[in-house]
Amino acid sequence: MKPYEKYVSKADIQIIHEESLRILHEVGVKFEHPEILKIFKNHGARIEGNVVFLEEKMVMDTISTIPETFTIENSKGNHTLGGGSLILMPGVGNIFRLENEHLHKMTNDDAVDQFKLSDTSDVINCNYFNIFLDDKELSLDERVFSPIAMILKYSNKTALHLQANTFPLKSNIRESFKKGLELIDRFEGRSGVYNNIVHVNSLSPLCFDHDPLEKFLIATEMNQPVWFSPCAMPVLTGPPSVAGLIAMTNAEVLAGMVMSQLVKPGLPVVYGQTSASTNLRTIQLSIGAPETALISYATRGLADFYKLPCRTGGGLSDAKDFDIQAGIESDMMIRSTLEAAPDLVLHSCGIMGSFNILSFEKFLMDEDTYRMNRRLLKGINIEESYLCHDLIAKIGPRGNFLQGRTPKMFKEEFFVPKYFNKEDPNQWQEKGSKPVLKDVQEAVKIRLSTYTPPDITKEQAALLDEYIPACYREKI
Repeated sequence: MKPYEKYVSKADIQIIHEESLRILHEVGVKFEHPEILKIFKNHGARIEGNVVFLEEKMVMDTISTIPETFTIENSKGNHTLGGGSLILMPGVGNIFRLENEHLHKMTNDDAVDQFKLSDTSDVINCNYFNIFLDDKELSLDERVFSPIAMILKYSNKTALHLQANTFPLKSNIRESFKKGLELIDRFEGRSGVYNNIVHVNSLSPLCFDHDPLEKFLIATEMNQPVWFSPCAMPVLTGPPSVAGLIAMTNAEVLAGMVMSQLVKPGLPVVYGQTSASTNLRTIQLSIGAPETALISYATRGLADFYKLPCRTGGGLSDAKDFDIQAGIESDMMIRSTLEAAPDLVLHSCGIMGSFNILSFEKFLMDEDTYRMNRRLLKGINIEESYLCHDLIAKIGPRGNFLQGRTPKMFKEEFFVPKYFNKEDPNQWQEKGSKPVLKDVQEAVKIRLSTYTPPDITKEQAALLDEYIPACYREKI
């Protein structure tokens, strides 16, 4: 039995699937794009206005062409998705940074430091560059293409999500998005391989709006995998039950997957989900919630049902400060993420305030939380050598096992945190009662100082520099 089956059984998954098919047949999904509607019509789907209705046979026959696994390839390394790869990515889209107990709007330097933390992390294994929010001095090309150029020039790690920032654009979204994907091919010196995963969000309830579909069409043209990730809010953009929310958003993902295979059969797809709870007092998305964890388990179960790679989870919290709420919620979400074992995890470390806040200190503590929970879920090794009978017999009653250097077995068996305070209380008080926050603040500075850029050719640098703000062209 897989860990998620303690929370959502295979029978539950079957019921959710059947309800999603009923939604697709009776309610339908809106696609706000004429080319997409034409594609559905040409394949025999029933269409009323811009709402597409799908029959079970068409759904199941079509999504059967999606591969169970696929590999992203680029010069920084390869990542295979499928079967629980647990590829951890940093957070994206943060608006504020928590620093010295105060919030301020993310600056360009904050975005660069967030990137450095990810690049130097032994937990995060896939990098991403947040968009520049402080962009008053940036050209349009720098605003649109800098997320790609900064990753290609400065990341030592593979990036799976390299896309142009189309938010500043009022037109030519398709052309700019394609130009961004072509920039990756030019940097890599090859084309025709999977080097990216294009994110296509549905707009709950039951809609795909125009601009994400523009990006989708370019992804299929450029033969790049896609992932679908609804983010429904119960009572606002989704029904008021966990099961209903999952069934509705599953219908959205199924409709997206059908679309992908009608356009390009065999195109890899990642089954995604990032729906959560709602704080109805403030009308805010609530991500640090037990229901968010339950949705993660169901997402893994549905991805297994359809035999697909999936994305969910992360070190999520709604806290606004580096406090006990941040710790409790993040621990719950990190443990559920590791139990669900998705293939791709966005927002892995440092996330607070319903995705809006980034804390560098929490980033490091989340890393320790991943390490701690990985050890917990590993369980107890009861192999003969790990019972240590001969050693116990050698030391005997009232003996002392502390002899010589730290045993290799101890290092393998027992979790030693980097940042949690394990000192003797008296010693801690005698040293000035220093809070964990202060230690972690110092650790952030040390970590940032360890970043070193990768080696790229002069030709590659010249290709990218026109899209990078001048102050970051030589170094970050």
